[in-house]
Amino acid sequence: MHIYCDRCGFERDYTGARNQDGMPCAVCGLGRMRNGRPARGFTIGADFRPVPRDMVVPDYRAVRSGNLSTVSDFNYFAGIQGSAYQGFVQQHTSYVGAFTNLLVPESEQFAWLTPYTGNKHNRTHFTQLALARVAQAKFVDNKGRLPRLIEPFVGSGQIFLNSACWGKAFTGGVQLFASVLAGDLNHYVVGGYWTMRRLGARFVDEYLRMATVWDRQLTSSFARLLQELQQGKAALARAGDDPATAMATCFKYIWLVNRCVHGTKLSPTGAVVATCKDRTAGELVALRSQEEARLGAVRDKVLGTAFDFECRDFRRTCELAEPGDIVFMDCPFPDFSNGLVPADAVSPETADSRTANTYGTGDDGAEFQKTIVDVARELSRDGVTVLLCNFANPGLVHAYQRLVANGVAAGDLKYHTFTYRSPATTGEAYQLTVVPGAGNRAVTAAPRQILADWHQHGGDDVLGGEFFARREVLDETEMDFQLQYDAQESRREERDGDFDPQ
Repeated sequence: MHIYCDRCGFERDYTGARNQDGMPCAVCGLGRMRNGRPARGFTIGADFRPVPRDMVVPDYRAVRSGNLSTVSDFNYFAGIQGSAYQGFVQQHTSYVGAFTNLLVPESEQFAWLTPYTGNKHNRTHFTQLALARVAQAKFVDNKGRLPRLIEPFVGSGQIFLNSACWGKAFTGGVQLFASVLAGDLNHYVVGGYWTMRRLGARFVDEYLRMATVWDRQLTSSFARLLQELQQGKAALARAGDDPATAMATCFKYIWLVNRCVHGTKLSPTGAVVATCKDRTAGELVALRSQEEARLGAVRDKVLGTAFDFECRDFRRTCELAEPGDIVFMDCPFPDFSNGLVPADAVSPETADSRTANTYGTGDDGAEFQKTIVDVARELSRDGVTVLLCNFANPGLVHAYQRLVANGVAAGDLKYHTFTYRSPATTGEAYQLTVVPGAGNRAVTAAPRQILADWHQHGGDDVLGGEFFARREVLDETEMDFQLQYDAQESRREERDGDFDPQ
């Protein structure tokens, strides 16, 4: 007899006397086992690795963007301090030079809040590749159970949205996560997810109806809605009692973000801070068309994913994590600093962690960064796998690698921290650090596989130090001479047959 999960596609033989139809799936925990065999599914091997059968795989091909930069292109490698920082990066991390040059397909399709602070780095091929390989390894460490993805700083959802879209491309069609658990202090964004779920298919049409009216008087509408959102937090807090006002509040926020100049922030009281960007009637029509497509794409993923979310502090979200989960912290960043910090410094995460007020909701400086490290440490001790994304400040690199150090050889720590350029500037470097968590052997071994896969699929050879290799640039005279010499040696080789220029 054959049984299968009606949600994730897990299938297996069953020879017992008890009928298993309707029993919970042990792999995803959400579906129900059914008698029979589906047209497509997956089994689990003796090593707990999934073996897909005729699963639907997304048509995925990473999109190459821009030109590959060199070391000299980045301000954080310039000067005496920059040179020392380069040495630090090479010694302690794995620098992904082509990180911003390979993006997921249709990388803007879920950008429902534009311009928006942060999250661009989560649309890259490398971030999604790394998350997929860690999830696969966690599945093995969970002995054949899908992990949950937990996002304490979910923001506009670029991590889980792109993973839900493209994750199966890395696994032969097997889903990466059983479900997604998220939190954020931006009550408008969380309210946006709530509105999508409440309105369902009507969400986009209802938004566009109101946006069209507001666009007719862009400047005056912008000022008026900003004023009205001074009380937006209170409106969302009583969403259950007054859902119509709560939904209108979320629509106002989306409209304001998408029509501001550089991006919005929240004041400590939760009010929106933004400046209107002047647009023609034709530009507004094009913008609404873009919103229709992007909001629809996000709505469909939110409705099609087992997605639990709430407006709450990241510590409360992390308290819900279990040993089989993966926590992805796209942290609020302090100011970037490339100043070196001693490896044995006490609380290195506090060194040069000056408040940047990234999200406008409070202090994200030294004490906040220490809190993040403390929470990640407790999660790791419990067996939870944690991915930390932040600036590649040397102090933060040291602090995160101390979380990794349990069970990882000192010489291998660098393979757990991937550093790369900011998607937007040449003056800041980022890091993505994989903290396997206690007892996760497969996840501990995953970073080397991530780098090998990255190289195989068009990325730079990080293990071979390709980005930092010297690139000899010839001037015009030298280049002309080199071309003549190459042609001469080519003719000579053709004439002499076995001529060896060495």
